[in-house]
Amino acid sequence: MHFPQIRLESTFAKIGLQIEKPILDFQQPKAEITIDQENAEMQIERVSPTLEMDSYEARADIDLKSVRRRIEDAFNDGYQAWLDGLARVSQQGDQMMKVQHNKNAISDIAKENSSNPVYGFNITFLPRYGSFKMSYDPGSLEINWTTHEKPKIEVNPQKAITNITPGKVSTYMDTWNDLKIDYTGITIDQKG
Repeated sequence: MHFPQIRLESTFAKIGLQIEKPILDFQQPKAEITIDQENAEMQIERVSPTLEMDSYEARADIDLKSVRRRIEDAFNDGYQAWLDGLARVSQQGDQMMKVQHNKNAISDIAKENSSNPVYGFNITFLPRYGSFKMSYDPGSLEINWTTHEKPKIEVNPQKAITNITPGKVSTYMDTWNDLKIDYTGITIDQKG
C-alpha cells in the first residue's frame, strides 16, 4: 500500500561577501643630519737629540792620525824647527858681534852646536785625559692642540609619507533560497 507523501526540499539562501583588504603604504624618509666640525689642529715642534763625539785628539795621541793631521803636524814641527834655528843663528850672531867682551865666543858656539840634545823623560798616559770629547743634547718635543667650537649639528626631520586605500566589502547572493514540493500518491488540483 502506498501512502500519499509530500516531500519538501528547501535550500537556504547564501550571501557571498567580496572583501578588498585596505592597503596602507607607509614610507619614512631618513632625516637629514648636517654636522659641521672644524678639525682640531695639532702642532708638533721637535728638536732632534744630538750626540757629538770628537775622538780627533785621542786618535792623534795614539798615532792614528789622518793624512791631513800628519801634514799639519809635519808643517808645525818644521816651522817650529825653522823658528828655533833662526833664533839660534840670531843668538849666535849676536855672540859673534860681541866677541870683544867674550873671547871664547867661537868655542862656546862650536861646543853648543856639537853637543847631543838632552831629551826629557816623562810618563804619560795615552790617550791623554780629556782628549776624547763628548757632548749630548737630549733635544725637545712640544705638542700643542688647538680645538675649535662645539660641532654645529642640524637635524631636518622628514614627514612620513602615508598612502591609505580603504577596503571594500560587497555583498551578493551566492545562492538563492528555494523550496521544492513534491507530491506522490495523490492528485492535487493546482490552481495557478
